[in-house]
Amino acid sequence: MKVEGGDQLIAALRKLGKEGEAAIAKVVTQTAMDVRSDIIKRYQRGPKTGVTYTRGNVEHTASAAGEAPATDTGRLVSGTDFKSTGKLSAEVGNKVKYGPMLEFGTFKIAPRPAWLPAIEAAAPKYIKRLETALARIMK
Repeated sequence: MKVEGGDQLIAALRKLGKEGEAAIAKVVTQTAMDVRSDIIKRYQRGPKTGVTYTRGNVEHTASAAGEAPATDTGRLVSGTDFKSTGKLSAEVGNKVKYGPMLEFGTFKIAPRPAWLPAIEAAAPKYIKRLETALARIMK
């Protein structure tokens, strides 16, 4: 998620001082951590109505097109991480190479989105948190 007008926001925050910067940094961190948690929940708990198959002794029900990928090996979950990338920025990422193929699809696989729905769900919460933090600081 990228906020338009970020440069203007940063300039306005500088006027609010360290308290403003700390409050916004907290909002950014909370939101990034929420996005990460939501993605993982979508992998683990979302509806899985695709094909059921057995690999070895393990039965697995795959996700259907349009559903978040179903956890099978746990790689997508364990590969999803969060890190602070600056005073007012954070990053949620995944180290699994096939993650983008599942998210966006390929010519053989329909998309299994988890990231875009998680970001879309977080955006209104992010804005509300920013408004609340700024209102508290400006009192």
